[in-house]
Amino acid sequence: MNQARTAISIFARTGTALALGAAFVGSAHANPLLTGKSFDIVVGVDSTSTVTYSSATDTLSGGIVSIPVGATTLQELKNQLTNAGLANINASYNPNAGAVIRAGYMGFPIVLSSAANSTQVNLSIPGLNINKSFAAQGTRDANTTDLFDYLKANGTDILSNMQQKLAQVSPISPVAGNPSSLQSRMVADDFDRGFTAFASNIQSPEAMSSATGSMQSAADGGRTGTTSNLTGIGMSWQTMDTGKAKTESISLPLSYTVRNDLDPRRQWTFYAPITQSDTAGAKAYGLNLGVAYRMPVNDNWTLMPGVGYGITGSIDLGTAAAMLAASVTSQYTMKMDGYDLAIGNMIGMLQSEKLTVGDYSVDPNIRNTVYRNGVLLSMPTNVFGPKQAVEFSYILTNYTGSALYSNVYHEFGLTLGTNKGANTARSYARAGLSYLLGENGITTTRLNFGYWF
Repeated sequence: MNQARTAISIFARTGTALALGAAFVGSAHANPLLTGKSFDIVVGVDSTSTVTYSSATDTLSGGIVSIPVGATTLQELKNQLTNAGLANINASYNPNAGAVIRAGYMGFPIVLSSAANSTQVNLSIPGLNINKSFAAQGTRDANTTDLFDYLKANGTDILSNMQQKLAQVSPISPVAGNPSSLQSRMVADDFDRGFTAFASNIQSPEAMSSATGSMQSAADGGRTGTTSNLTGIGMSWQTMDTGKAKTESISLPLSYTVRNDLDPRRQWTFYAPITQSDTAGAKAYGLNLGVAYRMPVNDNWTLMPGVGYGITGSIDLGTAAAMLAASVTSQYTMKMDGYDLAIGNMIGMLQSEKLTVGDYSVDPNIRNTVYRNGVLLSMPTNVFGPKQAVEFSYILTNYTGSALYSNVYHEFGLTLGTNKGANTARSYARAGLSYLLGENGITTTRLNFGYWF
């Protein structure tokens, strides 16, 4: 009866979080990406009227305005900002024409302008309240070079502030704000490690008899055997669609688990997932290092605290960031007639850290608390062989704290694999498919495979 009351209480809290998530998922704003690439540029040239830029609508009006043109890398965007590059985008442009250029840095607007018959180049970054003019040189190209030198010389502050804004306004920031970001990957990995990868691990008769037998053997002054540790390898592939650009990611979730001989439910896990993502040809890389400890509270309930440190970087995107994470995941499993029902709850705290790359030390000052709650139904099956289990799951994720492009995610999953109930099993495997629906129209499909031996 006490266990039932505990389960009902946990489920009620989860249900409240689900309702809150459903209430928020409807919020939306315009996608800031103008093309299917990470960078884009629009060139407006004066003709019979003056070209103006509206920060409220992020649009150019008046004169002759080009269609948006995309760029794969930051270097390609810089090449487009030369006189020759601008003329290729808008045939009306020449070095003496009045012009306003809206450049999108992963959806974050940067505006350059020049008056007619002037070589001066004016820089405006509305989101950062930056306005500066460059007129020391005799040509626009040379003054544009001075502009980039200014951005480079002040890169620490500008890049840090820009990364913070990107997490808020960009659907493809590699740091935070979308399912492919470093922050989201760290959250998903922690929850999977503490819940979905082990949700049927407690109630299994094999687990209980194994743990009881080991402890009884120890009490008698010896062991019947030694519990083996586990090396985990696998691969995860996902594609994220933002409505404009798509990001594909491949992860290698490497781990090593040390299981206690006396009670194999007690486990230390050391992990190092490696990730590569690609947004229309622009590549980013990430690494997450951490440790977690899995400890049973009773026969039904397990807690797993963990800490991690992750980094991400991309030469193509001109970004780099680091993040610390600490989380506690609760797993409560109820043994039903013919199936297991598991409830998972996680609270995590994540914050960006200063990362030094070359002459720059970047910290976007992102601080978030995340709540991740889910339910999982696990049923034994012999369709694909003995000792198999099929699992259906629903997970809700809510972020609070620093503003993010997408704060709420709904995730639906189907997994098939070896029954995970035997804590002393020498190996097991699982493969799964999940679909994620995020705030502001983000969708993600993920395929994953894991093998522990």
